Amino acid sequence: MAQLTAITRFPVKGLGPDRLETADLTAGRTLPHDRQWAIENGPGPFDPDNPGHVKKKHFLMLAGQAELARLACRYDAAAHQFEVTLDDNRTISVSLDDPDTHKPLFDALATLLGDAVRGPLRIVHAPGQAMTDIPEPHLSIINAASVRQLSEKTGHDLDPLRFRGNLLIDGPAPWSEFDWIGRTLQIGAARLKVQRRIRRCAATSVDLQRGVRNIDVPKALFEHYGHMDCGVYASVETGGRISSGDPVVLEDDILRT
Repeated sequence: MAQLTAITRFPVKGLGPDRLETADLTAGRTLPHDRQWAIENGPGPFDPDNPGHVKKKHFLMLAGQAELARLACRYDAAAHQFEVTLDDNRTISVSLDDPDTHKPLFDALATLLGDAVRGPLRIVHAPGQAMTDIPEPHLSIINAASVRQLSEKTGHDLDPLRFRGNLLIDGPAPWSEFDWIGRTLQIGAARLKVQRRIRRCAATSVDLQRGVRNIDVPKALFEHYGHMDCGVYASVETGGRISSGDPVVLEDDILRT
């Protein structure tokens, strides 16, 4: 049987994951607190008086700054407090809503990233708009079996976290998630409609332990499958609580295994 095996959000775009056992989904919204903040890399088009979706190239991200993976992160959702542990085991704590607390983090990022920092850093957010790669308020779903098969073909043990998905599902056959497009999944008390495949970028090429690129994942996907897609986007149609371990069922079928 297909099962939800992990729920993950990334409170600050490009930085580390926050694992959840349960989450309360709302129709038409993303996973709560997922990519709620982003770090603007030098002056960009984000306007706090008229916030909205901005292309990812304007923010710090793994696709451009692989070293970000070396930072261990911890998030306190109630306080909007974010902790970052550096290579030397120093921990910096910032209040994401309080710019007066951000400078120590920015200084550490400037040291870590060097010339990749294009100018003054700024933490931004757009209420009601996740700072994801797409403007739509979707969740991302990864099929663990697809990642395992890609691992076998490449000879690399690929952590599903490379794909920075919100929901990890195990049980369905490899790549069968592409057959779910246009269909509805029941997970816990929530219903999600699968919208489209996710085309992969250089962020997936980063070794999450060392913060370096060690395999060209988009190239490997194309060489082995003729596309550069892994995972699917889904919209929340009916809100409700989901929990790790919940069965995952297509509305009109049992997922093919």
